[in-house]
Amino acid sequence: MSLHLPARRIAASATRATTGTPSLHLQHLLPRTQRRNAGWFGWSRGKNKSSSADSPFTQELTRREREQMLAKQNMDRTQGTSIFDEEIKDPERIRQEEVQRAGGGGGGGGDGGSSIMATRVKEHLERAENPDPRWRVRFLKKKVMQMARTDPSKPLPRDQRIRLSEKQHGSASTHLPTSTKKLVFLSHQIVGKTVDDAITQMRFSKKKMAREVKWQLEEARDYAIAAHGMGLGSPGARDEKPRKIQTKDGRWIEVQDPTTLYVDESWVTKGPWRGARIQYHARSRMSRMWRPTASISIVLKEEKTRIRQHEEKVEAQAKKAPWVHLPNRPVTAQRPYYSW
Repeated sequence: MSLHLPARRIAASATRATTGTPSLHLQHLLPRTQRRNAGWFGWSRGKNKSSSADSPFTQELTRREREQMLAKQNMDRTQGTSIFDEEIKDPERIRQEEVQRAGGGGGGGGDGGSSIMATRVKEHLERAENPDPRWRVRFLKKKVMQMARTDPSKPLPRDQRIRLSEKQHGSASTHLPTSTKKLVFLSHQIVGKTVDDAITQMRFSKKKMAREVKWQLEEARDYAIAAHGMGLGSPGARDEKPRKIQTKDGRWIEVQDPTTLYVDESWVTKGPWRGARIQYHARSRMSRMWRPTASISIVLKEEKTRIRQHEEKVEAQAKKAPWVHLPNRPVTAQRPYYSW
């Protein structure tokens, strides 16, 4: 048999074979390799293919670059610019230039670039403004003592003198899932009692919110002791005889230690609604019943406050003039004859 092919087609096939690109009718005879593009729904088709190493988003960050990024994020934690940016940046730029000159140009300046950067973090600013808090407290105490000594003609007001000599601590609870009508009974139950007695009352109470009030009393007691130094006891309290005083509500109590904590004030505040539920009525009617919240606030003081109040009350009664049934004053509008 003889193969009848035009000479023009044979020449074209020979040229394609030499160039490496087969003809269309011979491409199905070549082996094929399956390829897949890393893209979803053909989004990456038609784009210029580039290696992942050349993309800046996929390059692996070095240790120095990570440190610089974290430092920059730490600086930008507080929003807004500072009025001291120029004063902060200029010395930093000058110091970096000096480090580069000392290191011999760009080779030694790489390590100098990781210098301490300016920060606007709240904790760092507080430390910069008040580096020694204890010294500040001593300074303020010293100034108060100087003010009290250097100007005797202008003594401190009574409320300021009481605030300097007596301590108190206020505490408020979160919004509790109850109403003020129910919580006010527990508030009345603990007011006027010592903290230990109030905690005992809440421990054995059958009310549901008693455990919350007990937890609030314990938290206020611990915070008053730790923050204000209340209830630590006086050095000569055991040797002193117990004093008998009368409280504001007329009860007589004995005080052994003037630093004993007691609940001076307690009140209840209404909170926001925490939800609603359907309340069904007769004749196929309904309404919404709101679920209330309430919070309790307490004020803790030491027994020396009640001792002072009792002494002031006794002193005021002693200064009071005796009561006269018929006061000694002139009689007016008298007539020598009857008015009828």
